[in-house]
Amino acid sequence: MAYVNVKRLQIGQHRAWMLRTWTYLTSIITLRLIMILIAIISALQPSLANYITMSCAEIVDIFQGVTATAYELYPACDPIHAAFAPDGMVIVKGLLGSKNTAETAASLDMGFGAAAWLALGLHVLGVEMYLRLTPRESERLRQVSYERQLERGMQNPGSAGLVVEKFGDAEPWVSRVDQKSSFSSQRTESTNPELDRQLGL
Repeated sequence: MAYVNVKRLQIGQHRAWMLRTWTYLTSIITLRLIMILIAIISALQPSLANYITMSCAEIVDIFQGVTATAYELYPACDPIHAAFAPDGMVIVKGLLGSKNTAETAASLDMGFGAAAWLALGLHVLGVEMYLRLTPRESERLRQVSYERQLERGMQNPGSAGLVVEKFGDAEPWVSRVDQKSSFSSQRTESTNPELDRQLGL
């Protein structure tokens, strides 16, 4: 969307979609922070700790390939005891700060789903609020787009890109230049001097 709009010289819409893109991408940072926060809150009451399932391969990887440590803490992962984990999955307690690295990893993993939705929601809400709180900048860029599109000879200058009028029932955008021309024309065509005086024309 941002690319199409900048190619059509629709600078205001390009700005909006680039802001959305970077905001959505940076939500991964907020996601990590929320994951840590959830893990910290869960660690405050270890007796209420949650459990998740992890693959034996993932556990071995967490212990950097040291199978002896992984098998000692999770015997079901040992091929000798494969009957206890036929699908290669074992239950791991999620506890931040544990000496068991797998439990620390589990404490972060268990909050991933909630953290992902919350982070994305916060970023979507934040960027849309910002765009609606900066209408003057949007209008200024719309006017710049109008001038550049007019110079290039594009159809519908000011609205040559992907603008809301093309998809919804919004009123057609009119540039300040056209508004002034329309106002001057209406003033010239006026045949009621008394009304003009009352309106300060």
